[in-house]
Amino acid sequence: MKAIAPVISAAGLAALLLAGCGSPPNRPAAAPAATRTVIEWKTRTIIKPAPAVTKTIYVSAAGKPAGSSPASGANQVITRFSGTGTQNTASFTTPVNWHLSWSYWGCPSGTSNFVVDEYNSDGTLDPDGVSVNELGTGRGPVATYAYGDAGTHYLSVNTEGCNWSLVPVTG
Repeated sequence: MKAIAPVISAAGLAALLLAGCGSPPNRPAAAPAATRTVIEWKTRTIIKPAPAVTKTIYVSAAGKPAGSSPASGANQVITRFSGTGTQNTASFTTPVNWHLSWSYWGCPSGTSNFVVDEYNSDGTLDPDGVSVNELGTGRGPVATYAYGDAGTHYLSVNTEGCNWSLVPVTG
């Protein structure tokens, strides 16, 4: 028995090959080329409102608020801290009412942030404590008052290389 091979022309072969290369009718269209999302992060300064129990006033060169008459036992220095740059102070104990006399200066980049937050001895942020948030080349002395804030605390200072002085004072 003799085999019979079908004869197909080149055009017919090309038509058969190309017939299977198309997309089926229910196939979705090709997805567009991938797009790239660029997210740009910008530095921003968040200024949190001071607690209702905090009052900041300017202090005279003698270290006393203008127009004040201190109560007995008031204006006694509890301790003094000074430093440069970002660091935490040692713990100190305050009476119910006290204030923080603070200054900063000598910022190497000119204008700098100067932030001081009060923490409780257990490491939690004290919502009734003093809070300082300044942007400048230096300032002080300034007093920030805390009322109803007795206890053992420490201060966290955050600044870009500025020199600073912090003095907790009674009443």
